[in-house]
Order: sequence, then structure tokens, then C-alpha cells
Amino acid sequence: MITALLCLCLTAHVSMAQAERDLSGPLAALKKSFETRDLEAVKDFLSPKLKLGPMPEAATAQILTQVFANFPELKKLELVSTHEDHVKVTFAFAGIPDNESAIYFDESAKISRIEFIDNVINEEIEAQKAEARSVKQPTPGELGEKFTSELIEFESRDGLLVSGNLYEIDKTKPVILLCHQAGWNKFEYADIAPKLNELGYNCLAMDQRSGGELAGHANETATRAMENGQRPTFVDAEQDIEAALAYLVTRYGQKVILWGSSYSSGLALFQAKNEHVRAVLSFSPGDYYGDDKPSLSAMVPEIKKPVFITSSRKEGDGLKDLLTDVTWGKDKIHFVPESEGFHGSRALWEGQEGAEEYWKAVVSFLSKISQ
Repeated sequence: MITALLCLCLTAHVSMAQAERDLSGPLAALKKSFETRDLEAVKDFLSPKLKLGPMPEAATAQILTQVFANFPELKKLELVSTHEDHVKVTFAFAGIPDNESAIYFDESAKISRIEFIDNVINEEIEAQKAEARSVKQPTPGELGEKFTSELIEFESRDGLLVSGNLYEIDKTKPVILLCHQAGWNKFEYADIAPKLNELGYNCLAMDQRSGGELAGHANETATRAMENGQRPTFVDAEQDIEAALAYLVTRYGQKVILWGSSYSSGLALFQAKNEHVRAVLSFSPGDYYGDDKPSLSAMVPEIKKPVFITSSRKEGDGLKDLLTDVTWGKDKIHFVPESEGFHGSRALWEGQEGAEEYWKAVVSFLSKISQ
């Protein structure tokens, strides 16, 4: 359907020179390569001049093969406008909202540049540079020896046994539920939870079913889900968070401060409506759930509870665009770091570049909601 519309749009809008070159073929082929996840459909429409980001031309075919194999599912590729040497298109992938970008052509109507792939490659290079500078795992140190945890377990809604590390200092103190990012586990908070203990908060760092190993530490909940054949998607993990909230309310007799990282930070925002939630801290949220959840752009403005949202500095621009309808103020805070920052809660790890400014903002928010 989209291919047919694409061809019709091209026929209707291309200039005479472009009509002679007929750009519908290469665009349709590019779309098909994303759908089939291989290079075959588009390879004959690629210019010898095609170069991806700063990578050498000799690596183009290999890089594109990896791009087609590993990008999320293509949801849309539609023509917006045509120009002398390029076209503008809108595109969307699963979990990634609509974007507009340019595709360039040489004099033979073959693709010479794909702007959005260039952008992804450049972002990946920058991310790798940041990763090289970053702390690779939590280091609890002396605080970790002072504030230790107890392994606890409780059942999720579908009966899956969920594990967590409970850092308890005093049952009368406030309590924070800590949820990890994709591919990780409760160890993400091994040096964050003790610092929160020192600040006067009980904490539960949980293993959601959507996760994995971090620094040699297994995700016990995810392991059980795999063994039991229980679905481990991002959205399926929301019931684990709901079960953890219920467990903590029963144990402490008070509402819970909910803290999420990456995919779980979006789920934390959706759980703001939960009667057990007192406030939300959301580290690097986004529209990670495809058609399974509405966009945060529509949901976050409706939240009535205190919310703290942050991310890396670069992600901050995207969040600002996504959450344009949110009224920021005392109870809804969008913190953008002065440093480059990092994705998710790892931004607060001991020794992480810029961690101090994140901690200052977090402490300020927690102090306000505790008054």
C-alpha cells in the first residue's frame, strides 16, 4: 500500500528532470530492503559515490547490510517533497516516532546519501566515544558495605516469581522502587541504592522479566520467565513493577516513589496513575513500546503527581520536542545536564562523569516531595 502511494506521490510531484530519472524505483527498493532485512532489493540502486557517515566507501555494503538486519521494523517511508538533487521523506520505525529526512541522488538517479542512516552512524560513533569514557559498572565501595541488601521475592500478576534486593533502613522512612533498563538487572543500582539509604530512603532494586546480565550478575526474574515460557517484552514487565509497588505498600503502609531507567522509565510514567505511586523519577524515557502504548507526548501532560524527568544532554533535546505540551514547574521537572551525561540511571554511578550534577538535581526533587 505504501509503495503504491509512494509511486503515485512521485508521479504527481517530481519535476520534469526528476521524472526522467524516475526516483520511485530506488525509494521503493530502499523500503523493501528494510522490510526484507537485506541489501538485495536496493543494491542496484546504490551510487558508487554512496558513503555512510565518516566510514570509508569500501565499507558501505557491509554497513548497510548490518543496518537492514538490525534496525527496528519499518512502519513508514513516505515522500514529502522533491528537490534538485534529493527528496524529503518521512519515516518511522517501531518504537521511533515520525522523523523527516533527506535522501540524495546522483546524476544517474542512484542513491548517493541517506541522511537518517548517516545520523544514526554518527550518533553511534559518539555513543561509543562516550562509552569509552564512562564507568562500566556500579562500584558500591564503603557505602555498599555500610548499607547492605536482603534478597526478597514476590509474585507478579501472572504468577512469575520476581526477585529484588531490598535496602531497608527504617520502616518509617520513605521508600523508592528502582527499575532497571533493557538488558540489565537490579545490580544497576548497587551503588545508587546505598546513597539513597544514606539520604534516608528505603529502596527496592528489582529484577524485571525484560532484562539480562550486568557485570556478571544475572537477572533472576528474566531467567525464570525464559524457563517458564513467559513473555519478556518491555510491556510485559509492567506487571512486575505493579506487583513490586503492591508488595512495598503492604510492607511499609505508604505510597512509593517510583524510579525508572530507559524502557522502565517510560513504564514508570505510565504507572504514575497507580494509587500506590507517590512520585516518579524517569531517566531517559521515550516511546519504546510501538503500538502497545500511547505516546508519552499525550500521557505525561495528564500526570497529576510530582515528576522528575532527565536523560543525557543530547537526549534532552528529543524529550523537549516529545513533551512540548507539558507545563514544567515545581511538580514537573525536566533536568538537562550541563555535561554530556548518560542514558538511564547509570548517569549517577560512582565516578561517572557529570554524576554530581544529576545527584544534586535528584536530591533537590526528593527534598521537595518529602516536605
